[in-house]
Amino acid sequence: MVTWDSFGDLGDELVMVIPPYSRYLRSVRLVAADAAARAGLDCEETEDFRLAVDELCHTMMVATDHALHLSFTRTDAGVVARGATKARTGTWPAMTELSATIVTALADAYELDLCGDELHFFVHRSHTGAMTR
Repeated sequence: MVTWDSFGDLGDELVMVIPPYSRYLRSVRLVAADAAARAGLDCEETEDFRLAVDELCHTMMVATDHALHLSFTRTDAGVVARGATKARTGTWPAMTELSATIVTALADAYELDLCGDELHFFVHRSHTGAMTR
């Protein structure tokens, strides 16, 4: 099981807040790609991370009317993105089977959960040789 302790020293953290509309996913993808590149991921790993973050953010957007709070952090092994928002009452973030398959294939680890009315995700992608899937 992956825990926060397994990421080692955390590097710089970038934080962004976006409205819950898919038209803002382009900004998320750009920031995710930049964070991945700064963490030392190659082009393919950066694209994997960017797409995994996109899928998780879209899933959250479908389940909320509130802004998404996102952070991107470089780790010893790669990069981590975290997201949080308040879920719409009575809504569970239903990830489609395709989205779940995509994120599972592209990320080294991820979680999407609902605690009370708070919806959270984290996703980690390592650079070559740092961790195995």
